[in-house]
Amino acid sequence: MNFTQKILLLASSVGLLSGIGHSQTTSLAFEFIANSSGNYRQGPAGTVFESGVFSFNVRDGNFIYDGCDAPFFYNPNPLCPIGATGFVSRGLDNDPLLRGLGPYFSVTEIAPAIILRPFDPQSARLVAAPPSLLPRPFLGFENRSLSVFYNLRTDFIRKIDLTLYDYQRGYTAAERKRFDGEVVPGTYNFNFSALNHPTTPVVLKVNMFPKLDGFRKINNQPQGLRFMNVAYDPDGFARIDPFALNTLQWQGNAVNLIAPGVDVAYLSIKRLLDPSNPLSPIDPDPEAIPLFPNFSGPNIARVLLPSPLDTSFIIPPGFLQPGNTGLVDLEFVIYRPTSNLIFERATRRFRLPVRVTNNFASAILSSAPPGTTPQQLSANEDFDGDGVSNFDEWVFGSDPMDATSVPATPGVQMVSTSPASSGSGGPMLLEASAEIGSASGLEYRVSKLTETVPKLRYAIEYSEDMVTWNEIKADDPSWNLVDDYNEIKVTTSDTSARTGGFFRTKVQVAN
Repeated sequence: MNFTQKILLLASSVGLLSGIGHSQTTSLAFEFIANSSGNYRQGPAGTVFESGVFSFNVRDGNFIYDGCDAPFFYNPNPLCPIGATGFVSRGLDNDPLLRGLGPYFSVTEIAPAIILRPFDPQSARLVAAPPSLLPRPFLGFENRSLSVFYNLRTDFIRKIDLTLYDYQRGYTAAERKRFDGEVVPGTYNFNFSALNHPTTPVVLKVNMFPKLDGFRKINNQPQGLRFMNVAYDPDGFARIDPFALNTLQWQGNAVNLIAPGVDVAYLSIKRLLDPSNPLSPIDPDPEAIPLFPNFSGPNIARVLLPSPLDTSFIIPPGFLQPGNTGLVDLEFVIYRPTSNLIFERATRRFRLPVRVTNNFASAILSSAPPGTTPQQLSANEDFDGDGVSNFDEWVFGSDPMDATSVPATPGVQMVSTSPASSGSGGPMLLEASAEIGSASGLEYRVSKLTETVPKLRYAIEYSEDMVTWNEIKADDPSWNLVDDYNEIKVTTSDTSARTGGFFRTKVQVAN
């Protein structure tokens, strides 16, 4: 038995449609929604359409339960004090809100359909609309109507029908032209079969307003939303410095497309499913914590902007971890009424892949006390006097401002040379060595700094005598080399007879 507290199929209590001869009840729930969503992603080559949905949803009736449901009849108990009071006999498999639950529920409130005939989706159709590419006749509503037997614990059990119809059209990344041609502003008129007069249609009218879209030029005139002042790295990510104030800027959300008192805007940075790919989709795991806001909330966490007309947002230091990549998600949500029963709901998302760089200069400056000179912050200097240069401490993860913080060396003997100054023309080089004892299989691994500025190159070398060193490469028959995004490691191959020696990790600035 499922005792999770839930409220499903809940809609606002509303008045009756004019002309319908029924008394008003507080349990009545009627709602008709035109819904559209469009997703856009910006990159070095411009803004592309990712996906979209155009849908119409009608609900006549209300079904509320306290969160208790089970596949069998159940009596009142401490967790479900009213026991099973409702049985869903039809429509369960067609309603994604209820799939896998019930069919017995602790129903606390229920109101029947009083306007639209249930289980009659073939009568639902679009009869008038603004000029568009929508196919005519417009048919294909999905039936999600429900039949519920209610008051199971009394001698007066009623069969109550709830009317639910859905229509949905999807658009792929290659179908922006079809999306733009079908999702157009104007008034849409629908006919549905009336509950008590099946031959007399109920007409529902919904207004759709002009929307934001992704940036493009039409007749050489720019329109749509785009992020401004973006610097991309060679992989196609916009750069973000985690040690500084980062101001995201955009334009296009003009007052002729936005209703400040009704519309809202949100901002977040979501994790990518593939962190190395700027075209990767967002990580679908609902439990994944966003990169921003990254307190402890689920993947859907976001920040409500003060106004949907805002054109910038500052991400302060301390939220983003160096080396992370993600997707800025700027989301505009519209919910505008045609009447107190009929609404247009729309969502437009504008996305920008970002890479949180690990910049040596910014990292050391952010931790330096006031009055520190540029010379003291240079790569070759040892600000805290612990014998390890500023650059070496950055690479190996210790604090260059704290003499008690030195690179951790469990089982590793570091042999480090300071980076050459920029005027010398030589490469910056760091080395660490580890003695390898006799073992049946050897493994040596090193964590890598990611998305560094300057870029670093990691290599592992092997020696039997600490005199002659050879870099282990991918084609070395004695070793298996794995050079991943955030780690490099070597293990002896199955045919290797090596039983001892030394490893050396070499980290240097890449050319």
